[in-house]
Amino acid sequence: MKTLAKKTFVSDLVEEMGSLPSVAAQIVSMTSSPDCDLGQLTKVIISDSVMSMRFLALANSAALSRGNEVRNLRQALVRLGLRRVRNVALCMGMHDMMPASSDPGRLDMSEFWKFNLATASCAQGLAWQKGTASDDDAWLVGILHSIGVASLDQKAHQDLQAALEMAQVKAITLIDAEMLQLDYHHGELGGRLLTNWNLPQLFCDAVEYAGEDFEENEITSEASTLIDILKDSIALVRAIGYGTNGDGTTPISLDEAADRLQLEEPALMALAAKVDREVGYMARIMGLDIPEHLFQETLQESRKQVVRLGIEGFSDSLARENLEKEMSMAREIQQRLLPTDTPDLDSYELWAANHPSLHCSGDYYDFFQVKDGAWAVVIADVSGKGLPAALLASNLQASLRALARVFNDPGDLLEAVNNALHESTDPEKFATLFLAVLNKEGTGLRYASAGHNPPLVLRKSGESEWLKPAGTPLGMFPDMTYPVMEVDLGPEDLVVSYTDGITEAVDKHDVEFEEKGLEEVVRKTQSNDGDTIIKQVIAEVLIHVSTNSRSGLDSLVENWDEPEEQNAGDDLTMVVIRTRG
Repeated sequence: MKTLAKKTFVSDLVEEMGSLPSVAAQIVSMTSSPDCDLGQLTKVIISDSVMSMRFLALANSAALSRGNEVRNLRQALVRLGLRRVRNVALCMGMHDMMPASSDPGRLDMSEFWKFNLATASCAQGLAWQKGTASDDDAWLVGILHSIGVASLDQKAHQDLQAALEMAQVKAITLIDAEMLQLDYHHGELGGRLLTNWNLPQLFCDAVEYAGEDFEENEITSEASTLIDILKDSIALVRAIGYGTNGDGTTPISLDEAADRLQLEEPALMALAAKVDREVGYMARIMGLDIPEHLFQETLQESRKQVVRLGIEGFSDSLARENLEKEMSMAREIQQRLLPTDTPDLDSYELWAANHPSLHCSGDYYDFFQVKDGAWAVVIADVSGKGLPAALLASNLQASLRALARVFNDPGDLLEAVNNALHESTDPEKFATLFLAVLNKEGTGLRYASAGHNPPLVLRKSGESEWLKPAGTPLGMFPDMTYPVMEVDLGPEDLVVSYTDGITEAVDKHDVEFEEKGLEEVVRKTQSNDGDTIIKQVIAEVLIHVSTNSRSGLDSLVENWDEPEEQNAGDDLTMVVIRTRG
């Protein structure tokens, strides 16, 4: 074993690393407060032109913009949400603090960021699929998990190299070697550094204890859950061979990683596609050169090295059974929220449908009367998956129906519902929603939108328009206003609303169905009843995401409501309104 000339103490390293860059530190501090002032936050970020451009670029990325470009920073921050703004600021601050080095033997920072971005995206995807933790918190822990290793490489490179050599020679973990060599380990250093940056204790604990065997009462259950998700994500990224986090751990086989995650092949491939998309746009913002589709290509290459992927044929474990029970319960809650019948109105015809995915999402639609007796039509998409999403959708329905008794104006109603949700839910939980109140005379509607996908108005004449959203998603910020727009409708005009599962469904080439695809199908079926329009749109979406030929379209139209037949990866929900002639 090498004798170190000087022993570096963890407190010295924390002091040497210092604080985050000023603007990043202010952003993290402000967004960690439940009383964050969006106006003040915008002023802070505007003071750093590079940071401002990064947030604008991220808000207008394909994954978030849905074709609607924002041109000012405040709108970009609203689109991103406080949690994501905090996460990106931390990521950018870390990146600026840890420059690449050309010295041989030093940590390759390009490979380091490749690994961490992929781990963050995987962790977010797993949290989203399981519904057991905040997906934004999981993303941040994925980014931060190996900050201690990178800090050691930056400030105590010889100490880290000595520990890595000891770990290899003695066949022990890097953490055990660091404890023998340094009396502290990189997780402890990372946790102390995050504490110095004033991050919530949840993240400090998750980073510090991720590599340790800890007692149940040492950390919160939330931190323990994040650690479980983080470990699964690291195992998968390491098994695929995508970058390195610098800890020298020997990867398990892809077979073992797949067994550990218990993801079926479609879910794993969907996760890989998600990783590529998100790593791609974050890499561009950070100035990293990472080829497109690299994660999926690396996964495919790894698959060639094993006889089978290791996903099929595993017996159900207790955890899997519990997850399936939870998803079944969530699906049951969601289906109970959806009305069994549509109102029979003199001036309008109404149709609605939900095509369930294999994993329950938060899609919701409803019909109810406001204070003056006019009928309201609502369609919403709640953040997250599984039981948490279903419960939030239930909360949303209860708030809408209760407050509809005291409001006629759709904007006032959404303002009241927004405040109710903000007070009763966590900041990362939100819902996009479109609410239309139908004129009793049958001549049009008034609507307000909380960041929801723009409905299509297709007139009998063939003219069309999209009802763009003008408000923020519900539950994100308190005291928001929701502008009310009026739309005049003539006889047999159509209003088609939908959730993002329709327009964001992607084919094998990662091409989305988009609003254009929706409008094309609605135009072709405009003369049919709403049920036929909905079935045809959903069938076209399922053809788009599948590898089947269009010869199966008729079968899909007949079996559109059976998720076992085809799965788009997200719920497909539509509501169609037609004025009577």
